[in-house]
Amino acid sequence: MPEITVERLDWRQWSGLAPHWERIHRLSPNASFFLSRSWVDCWLSTFGDELKPELLAFRKGGEIAGCCLLVCRTQWEWGIPLRRIFLNCAGENEEDSTCIEHNSLLSLPEVTEPVAKALWKYLLGRSWDELHLEAMISDCGLCREAESIGGAEISEQPVRYVDLARLRAEGVDFDNVLSAKARKNIRRTHRAYDQIGGTCAVRSASSAEEAIAMLRQLAGLHQVSWTGRGRPGVFSSPKFVSFHESLIRRTFSDGRILLFEARTGSEVIGILYCFIDRGWIRFYQCGFNYALDARQSPGLLTLYLLIRQCLERQEYQALDFLAGDMQYKRSLATDSQNLRWMVVRRLTAPSLVFRGLRSLKRAYRGMAEGRRQANPPAEDAD
Repeated sequence: MPEITVERLDWRQWSGLAPHWERIHRLSPNASFFLSRSWVDCWLSTFGDELKPELLAFRKGGEIAGCCLLVCRTQWEWGIPLRRIFLNCAGENEEDSTCIEHNSLLSLPEVTEPVAKALWKYLLGRSWDELHLEAMISDCGLCREAESIGGAEISEQPVRYVDLARLRAEGVDFDNVLSAKARKNIRRTHRAYDQIGGTCAVRSASSAEEAIAMLRQLAGLHQVSWTGRGRPGVFSSPKFVSFHESLIRRTFSDGRILLFEARTGSEVIGILYCFIDRGWIRFYQCGFNYALDARQSPGLLTLYLLIRQCLERQEYQALDFLAGDMQYKRSLATDSQNLRWMVVRRLTAPSLVFRGLRSLKRAYRGMAEGRRQANPPAEDAD
């Protein structure tokens, strides 16, 4: 096999690489919507000027057989400048993050391992303190290469989903896979909302303009909920909002976007923002109307109604709740898989100082907790 060579491009050269990226994405069985040409187009339009990512093209002979983005930036932690590299559309400021998931290194199936080795060799020739591989799929050659350096910090999060295809094939009613508690909660909430405005109804946006209008309404509900908890909410970021409105305008007509709404009469119960990704529904964001009845569970009911509707569509294979282990995901999901977050730290001066300070902080917390347990407050000692 010819050697894999790496070509480095400026992010402004994206238009030339984009057709190759799209071709490889189409041929790669593990490539997600978060790595699609449309996602990268909108992400570069939103964050390119600020982050100035590198584009890498991996060539086998004369053909481009793999590609990726690298975001290289210096971030300060405890007064320490850490040079960090992020893979693909990641590395934004926390308040602007688009939260990539199902991340991987794009390559043609027959050169997955050689492309991963070529990228790792390229990275070892660069100056950096930390390599961040966020939300990586479990079968990832780059993760295996990164682990070889030793000392990598690895964490995993479950990705829970409803296997729609299996439920259909086995003739299983979705209600029967729910716990008795979940069924009772959904039915109670359904009855309560039926009494407020009549039978609950659902609809999906039928145009990009309607989808954007629904997203803005979702954002309003989302922000009320989060600011009420003293948190800013993702829609407080103009860049986050701009990115998603651009994404909807670009991809809605391709059948890649789902905005789903549940109502009781004229009142919105909840709105869901999802991606349609090779037969998988990726549930990404939501807004729920807790003002209707704070005792009820509008989120659980809205998701339940979406699942019931998706079960009627043979082209939908699964509904993915994305990473995180919240109770509602455990209540509704039938299956799970894992995504991996990995931080590789080199033995550089900034990295060593950072690790030393972090160890001291953890040791101090441990001692403080030990003292607290050894000397409990008087009311705890009775």
